[in-house]
Order: sequence, then structure tokens, then C-alpha cells
Amino acid sequence: MTARGAGLAGGSSALLAGGLLAADGLLVVLGGCGLLLVILAWLLGKLNLHRLEVTMHFPASVSAGTPFDLELTLHNKRSLLDAFQTEIQLSFPGNASCKAVAPWTAAGSASRIIQSTTIPGRGYIDTHHVTLSSLFPLGIFLSKQQLNTRKGLTIKPRPIIPMEFSSYGSLHDTLPHNGLTSGQSFGEPHGIRPWQAGDSARHIHWPASARSMTRGHGLRIREYDPPGFHPDQCHLIFHSYASGREMLREDRFERALSLLTGSLLELQQRGIPCIITCDFFDWEPVTCSTRKQVISCLMNLARVQRNTGTEVHDLENELRTVSPDYTLVVISDMSPNSWKHLLARHPQALVIDIRQISYQKKTMQTAV
Repeated sequence: MTARGAGLAGGSSALLAGGLLAADGLLVVLGGCGLLLVILAWLLGKLNLHRLEVTMHFPASVSAGTPFDLELTLHNKRSLLDAFQTEIQLSFPGNASCKAVAPWTAAGSASRIIQSTTIPGRGYIDTHHVTLSSLFPLGIFLSKQQLNTRKGLTIKPRPIIPMEFSSYGSLHDTLPHNGLTSGQSFGEPHGIRPWQAGDSARHIHWPASARSMTRGHGLRIREYDPPGFHPDQCHLIFHSYASGREMLREDRFERALSLLTGSLLELQQRGIPCIITCDFFDWEPVTCSTRKQVISCLMNLARVQRNTGTEVHDLENELRTVSPDYTLVVISDMSPNSWKHLLARHPQALVIDIRQISYQKKTMQTAV
């Protein structure tokens, strides 16, 4: 019962009681009519939600933080009574909720609502709990009805490309070979060109500039190819091990999964096949060479839980199995200071720092 309904019921009861005590027929009639109105409103509110069904249509899989179209259809299975002011509310993983209102649904008909929805966190759900509510009529009672609708929805982790992939040549230099330069050097010489505004003085080719200036020309600049190279294949290791007693924040594991997702998508976009080995997959290697394999892996990442039993010997065993022909990339939900010492045999490994991003779970609500 709403505040309006409580006021009406209380006032009607007071009038009825006062009329009975004072033997005043008018007060009795007014109080009785008010209580009758309350009872009729309760009955109409229940009938307004009777035999209503909800169907929904949306993609089978979406990415966290990416908007998608959600189509809700409210079916009125009654043959006589229309439905008015029906609010539909359903919940998604990650504290996300969706609300929509159907102002009027004729008997034997349906109302369709299409809206853009965003789910902030990953997860999987196959049974949706739908709540129908209505203030009809007169806003005296808030009537509710619970429904369950089965339709699978997979929310893949939000992809975040690690900053280490964008730094100058870092990904290229995790597997140096003869004739290849490090990410902080200039790369292989490409040619010589005239000086242009904005060129660094350290790129000046002095012998060529001297010869050019003797002929009345200007300085000459040496051009270089991009440093390093694209690795032929990568091996990604994800773990939750940390030496010492480092505390785990609530969102650290989700951040690490976002970095892992961004790494997989970035490598797939660059055409670099990779193998991932994760403690929550029981250290079983997963090949991600094709787009189909990457999507399948992301679908699995939507359901994983953090492994709380990772030991140091588990990580050391996996590091020993990494082929020297593979570029090693290590991701963890713990800070690198607590486990980086285990990479002594892999000095060129690319370490992804979990502390580079920070976000918290937020309650997302959409309404129409």
C-alpha cells in the first residue's frame, strides 16, 4: 500500500468509526465508501497483472560496458481487461537493472519496447527474474508479480588493452634475436632525407649533412624502421599467486580479466597466434590462433572464478614449460613486485602491471 492508499484507508476507517460512535449515518456511508474504494483498488490492481507474460530478445553474448539493444514484449493474455501502467524490471549480472513501462496493453495484444542497455560487469545468466509492478488504479496499491524467463546471456569481460602493448617497441622486443634492436633504440636504418621542422638533432646524419652543405644544401636526417619486430607467437600466462601477504582488492581480479581480454583481442588483431595458460583453467593450455578460438575463450572467461589456491611451484612449473620460441606475457591480479622475481629465467618477458587501471563496480540502471 502506498502513502496515498494508507491515507485513504486511515481516513475512511476514522470516518466509519466516528460515524458508528456518533450514530451519524453520513459519516458511516462516507467511511464505508472509502474502504470499499480501497478494496476495489486492490482487486483491480491484482487483475491488472493477471495473465501477463514477458518475452525478451537480445544477443546471445555481449561485452561488458558495450551498449546493446534489448527488446521487451509484454503479452496480455486476457480477453476482456486491458493492462495499464505496467512497469517491467529485470536484473542482470554486475548489479545492472533494466526498467521499462508499458502505458497501455490492450486485451489479447502486446506492447513492445526496444531500448539500449549496458551491463558493466561480466557474467552469465540463463534465467531472468522479471518483476511486473503497477500503481493502477489511482496509485493506492503497488501491485507486483514475479515471473521467470529462460534465455541465455553471456557477458564477456570488458576489454582493456594493456599500456605495455602501446609503449615504444615493448611487445616487439620480448624475444630479441641477432640483427634486431631493442625498443628504446632507433631500429634498422631505412634511408636519408632532407631535414624537416620538428626533427630531433640526434637523428642528424653528420657525414651526409657535411657533404650536403658543401654543395649548398641543408642538413640530412637518417630515417629508421620501427624498432623490434612482431613476434611470431605469444604465450600468455595468467595467475593469482603473490608472495607475502598482499591484500586482494575486490575489483583486482576483474581488472586482470579485462587486461587479459584486451591482450587476446589485440594479439588477434595483429595476427599473432597465442597460447594462454591460466590457473583458473587448471593450467590447461588454450590455443587462440583464430578469431573463433578467441571468441570461445572469451565466452569461457565470462564464467570463471578466481583460483585461491595457486602456489609458487605451480607458477614455476608453467614458466619452465614456455618454449624459447614464444614471446612470454604474464598477467596477474597481484602487483608484479610480489612475483616478478620468479621470471629470472625470462628477463625479456613482458609483465603486465595490474596497477595501471582503476575502476569500481557501479550500479547501472536504464529506464524508458
